[in-house]
Amino acid sequence: MNAVETLIADEELQTELNELISSEPFNELSPSTQTAIRVRGLQKSYGAVEAVKGIDLDIEAGEIFGLIGPDGAGKTSVFQVLGGVMQPSVGTVDMYGLPAREARSFVGYLTQTFSLYQDLSVAENLRYIGQLRLLSRAEIEERGGRYLKMFDMERFTDRLAGSLSGGMKQKLALACALIAEPKILLLDEPTTGVDPVSRREFWDALANLSSAGMTMIAATPYLDEAERCHRVALMYDGLIYQTGTPAEIRSRTGLERLQMRAADLGRAEEILNAVPSVKDAQRFGDRLDLMVSDIRTVEKLTRDALAFAGITETEIRPALPTLENAFVATLRELSDEVETPTFPRRRQFRDRPSDAVAIEARNLYKRFGVFTAVKDINIEIKYG
Repeated sequence: MNAVETLIADEELQTELNELISSEPFNELSPSTQTAIRVRGLQKSYGAVEAVKGIDLDIEAGEIFGLIGPDGAGKTSVFQVLGGVMQPSVGTVDMYGLPAREARSFVGYLTQTFSLYQDLSVAENLRYIGQLRLLSRAEIEERGGRYLKMFDMERFTDRLAGSLSGGMKQKLALACALIAEPKILLLDEPTTGVDPVSRREFWDALANLSSAGMTMIAATPYLDEAERCHRVALMYDGLIYQTGTPAEIRSRTGLERLQMRAADLGRAEEILNAVPSVKDAQRFGDRLDLMVSDIRTVEKLTRDALAFAGITETEIRPALPTLENAFVATLRELSDEVETPTFPRRRQFRDRPSDAVAIEARNLYKRFGVFTAVKDINIEIKYG
């Protein structure tokens, strides 16, 4: 008996398998409407703690629906109820007309934490999940190979899951969630730990799946990802405060945005935070986003304030507000405690020249067997 067969034989897993067998297969369902997920009055409590305080949602078939909010908003509790992992304390959840626990045979769930078997290889994890989902060996091989190719993981089929990087673990988890070709896919922060290029590839794949009719609800801490959803909901303290397309939510702020770059950006930020007409100044790398009510009036005030302080080398231009701007503005309305942290200043060391290097690597390589993880890296990081 191999490792996968041993796992399937486990009594607890066999109980789960029996529940899946008894569930009605998705291809025999005949939903009367195009609503894939309907949530009414959902509440979830843990003792005296109310994690979800009563929410309603309607998610259409083929839609990518984003759930955004700060840590502790209740997003994961919503996912656990939708995935049939927990029962709601109050309220109802229907997935194509079935209660969540009865709909698990056609729902894929990518959890926030890696939940596959660390001591099984990539291929063994796919075979195990495929067998648990009652797929034939041919289906497992075809679908597993297709998704590994989609996520550029064909080279790693024999590698233990525990030896994968964080991003590769997430890709494997998504491949396992997709192997049964579910009609509904739940994604709880799916790209945490995934590099920017892979994140884009990840969301390109989700867009293709949505085009093919798969319904997705995704929680994400990356608001540039939320921009790719058809609709998003802002959740805070167990409640949903806004729902709409990204464009609709951006427009509800009633504010416009000025993008500004300056030679001394830190000093510019301090000055502009004191200008009453600037509702908010947020620093993103080498630029400031100024949230204002009237661009034409405030742009001149901004230039005058900076010139008075001796900051003349500036670039200021109007831009559309982002979802992140709207998100921060809404949170500030909901809680006086929500603040945008000031971007950290570079610390100055008096006893060292400004170009002194603290960390340096030259021609760095790292190999794991035949796989080269790091290829000729050169990097230097200065003090502060």
